[in-house]
Formats: sequence, structure tokens, C-alpha cells
Amino acid sequence: MAPSLESLSVELLDNIVSSIEPRSALFQLALVSKKYNSLATSHLYRHIFLDSDCPDGGIRHMLPFAFIILQKPHIASLVRTFTFRGHFHDEENLTFAPNNEEEDDRRLPWPNHVERSDLLRGLIKRISHSQDEEEEWNEAVLSQYAPVDDAILSLLLISLPNLRLLDLEITTFQLNFLARTFNRVASSQAPFITDPPFARLTDIMLTGSDDIYPAQYVLFTACCRLPSIKRLYGNRLGVEDDRAQLRTLTGATTIETLELRHSKLHDDDLHVILRPLKSLQTLIYHIGNPYARTTVRTRDILSAFAIHATSLRRLAIDHEDEHPFYFYPEADSGDRAEPLSFVGFTALTHLRVAPVFLFGRTVLIDYIEPGSLEEDQMLNILRVAFPPNLKSLYVTHAGYMFLGAQDGMERAFEILLRHKECIPNLHELVFEGPFADKESIRRVGQLISLAEEVGVSASAVSLQENSYVKERGWGWDEEVSFEMCVHNRMGERVQVLPKTVVATGGGDSGNK
Repeated sequence: MAPSLESLSVELLDNIVSSIEPRSALFQLALVSKKYNSLATSHLYRHIFLDSDCPDGGIRHMLPFAFIILQKPHIASLVRTFTFRGHFHDEENLTFAPNNEEEDDRRLPWPNHVERSDLLRGLIKRISHSQDEEEEWNEAVLSQYAPVDDAILSLLLISLPNLRLLDLEITTFQLNFLARTFNRVASSQAPFITDPPFARLTDIMLTGSDDIYPAQYVLFTACCRLPSIKRLYGNRLGVEDDRAQLRTLTGATTIETLELRHSKLHDDDLHVILRPLKSLQTLIYHIGNPYARTTVRTRDILSAFAIHATSLRRLAIDHEDEHPFYFYPEADSGDRAEPLSFVGFTALTHLRVAPVFLFGRTVLIDYIEPGSLEEDQMLNILRVAFPPNLKSLYVTHAGYMFLGAQDGMERAFEILLRHKECIPNLHELVFEGPFADKESIRRVGQLISLAEEVGVSASAVSLQENSYVKERGWGWDEEVSFEMCVHNRMGERVQVLPKTVVATGGGDSGNK
């Protein structure tokens, strides 16, 4: 006779419950019995995903949910991942107002519970550093419809003792409460000196919510200094003026991976963020967002990267398709795209880089006189660009190298390959397009053939603009997943040379 479900061990039942899809079925399972209620509850609260469901942003059930977390520590301890997508509510949003005619649009109030006021006031008093600050918190939190998500999320997040992953979409508004709270935790200030929040938090994603303007990166700096953080990702971060935003930080953390995508940070702030980190191994900086007005100076960026020259194993520096270097004169924009050398990065084995960072802007835009000193420098520049330990070189935006009559950049790669002593350990070379036409593919094919002759496995990958698009992954191999981020879709990568392999979609398969 087959055993009943009730006779199975708790461990086996827990494994079964963990695979139940859709998750909404867990609500029904929780009603079956006390035993199943306990099992279902642990999985219902393990992964929290809050998505804006009010017309002007914010979460309809934010306050009831926050009260459960604050009132019941055993429930709060179940949460392992926390995700927020959408726009924060603040005082200017009125969709939750009691007199809103659309009942489904109303933000639900705090539960009418006898312990509510004392619970909130007690927590606020514990974390406040002054009477004025306490009053500021009270004003934001205690009212029945508490409108300030910035404050509510601050109280909520510090109450999740076993949080491992935080995936937070942030607005372009001020983040006063979150910034204050995160900075105090990161700096071990009262009351977070002993038993601080985020003690188990290893992975953080901070992504802007606006499809045009960048989000502030003030939280990013605090996240760099949280005690257990290992991997930190940022998307669409920047500022709308050209001035440093951060002060020098104290403390240090061991972050393994730092990735900034579609972001543009002031060069001084890059130094501030990178300096306290210890033994950074993977650094990815994808410069973007034209509405972030900070100037881009490649050598200043490299200077910040060089803080970790002896520990970095994987480094990527890239940019959006046309911004910031290709169409704006440097004198007008303030940008300075000068060629970079990575020779001093002694531990570097994998490099992903766009041509503008290797050759500078002049080579891509201006005519170079044949036989001139400038041409000679350009042709030999790659011979002193890479460290001897480099094993894999992935060239993004390589289509620019094979356009028109100018062939200086591809000749520079030819000279590099013929001087293999400059890259003695290189065994992989990838050119990523798109490639404009058959002539471009023929020219890149010549380089691939030469690479194979000298013992380097080479390929050309094209980005298919009209093919299936998907959410782009994160991390070096783009295998890390978060919820959908603004402007983070991409087409399929297809290997065009050699033609024996047809590529994957979404990951840099040539960079493993």
C-alpha cells in the first residue's frame, strides 16, 4: 500500500513543497493542516517579490506586509531574497488616499492593531540618533496610510535577519531614509554595532526605475561596505551633473564581483567606491546613459581600476552602442577617450574591452595619415597593451574596426598576433559585432585565420538585432538572474566565424 503524504518525513515533504508551481498553490496548501501550513509558510516567505500595483507606484499591501514582518520575527527570519520593482510612494502620491473613488487603487492602511503604535515607535526610537530624527521618522511612518516607502522599506529591510539577496529598483527621488540606514549599518554605527542587519547578505542588485534618467548611486557605496557582501550589481546609476557625490569611506569588505551596467559614475566617486574593497576579482563597467552628465576620462577610470591591479582576474570596460565617444567632439563634451594599457594588471587573465579603450577616440573618428608617426604608434599600440598572463581577450563593438577603407585597427591586431611574445598565454580571441556586410566578415575572417596559425582560438560573434530578445544576464558569464531591469534586453549572439558552431543567446560563451 502506498504511503500517505502525512506519513512522509518533514524533510521529504519540504523538498516536495519547494518544487510546487505556481507559488500561488502554496496558499491553498497552507489551509490543509497545521503541518502543511508550517511547510507552506516557510516557502511563501522565502522569496519576497513586491511589484508596484498602484497607478503612481508603490505596493497596495506594503503596510500590512511590513507589519507582519515587524511583529513576527519568526516570519521575518524565513526571508532569504527580497525584490522590489516599480516606483516608491511618497507624500505627493495620492492613490492611497481614503477618499479615492477607485477602491482597488487604494493603498491599504496599517492594520488596526493594538500593538502597532508601540511597535513602530519603539523601533524608531531605537534607530534614531536625535529627537529631531525621531520626529522625522514618526511623521513618515506613524500615520494610518504612511506614504513614504523610503522609510517603510528601511524599517522592513533591517528586520530580515537571514536575508541573502536584495534586488531593489530605486527611483530618481531622494533616498534619505534608506541612505541613512544603510550607511549606519555599513559604518557599524549605533544601534547596529552588535548583531547588525544584513549579516548574511551576499548579493545585491540596485537598478534605476526610470527609462531616461539615471538613479542616484548613494546606496551603492554603503552596499560596498556591508560585512558579508560578495557580489554587487548596479544598473542605470549616475548623476545629472558633473561633480563628485561621495565622501571618502572607511572600512573594508571582501567583494568578489562588482558590476555596473548602463551607468556613469564620476571618476572621483569610482575611486571612493573601489578603494575600500579587498581582493576584488571581477570588475565590469559598462558606461552608459547620456542623461548622466558626468564626463568620461578613460585614464582616470583606469587609475581607479588600478587600485586592484594585483587581484583583478576578470576586467570588462565597455560602453553603449554610440555613447559616449563616437559623435561628440571631446572639446564640447569634456570626455577624454585616450588609449589604455593593462600591462600593470598582473593577475588579469580575462579582458573584455571596446576598441575605443584600446586605441582612443582619434583612431575611430579621424583620418590617420599613412606613414605618419601617428600611424606607427597606432599600429604598435597593442604590443604594450596587455599583461603577459592574459588568456582571453574579448573585443566588443568590433564592427567599427572593419568599416570603410581605414584598416589601422585590424592591422594593429595583426601585428600583435605576429608578435606572440607580447601575449604569450593568450589562447582565446573573440570579436563581437555586429558586422556590417560580407566584406567586414571577410576582413575579420583574415584575423581569425592568422590567430589560429599562431595557436590562438579565435571567433567572431554577431549580435542579431532582429532575432529573439531576452533579459540579459549578469556576472562575467551572464548567468546570474534578477527580475527584469529597465533597458536590459538583448538580441541573440550568433557565432559567424568559424561557421562550425552556432551560438547561444545571452552569455559570453567565449569568456569562460
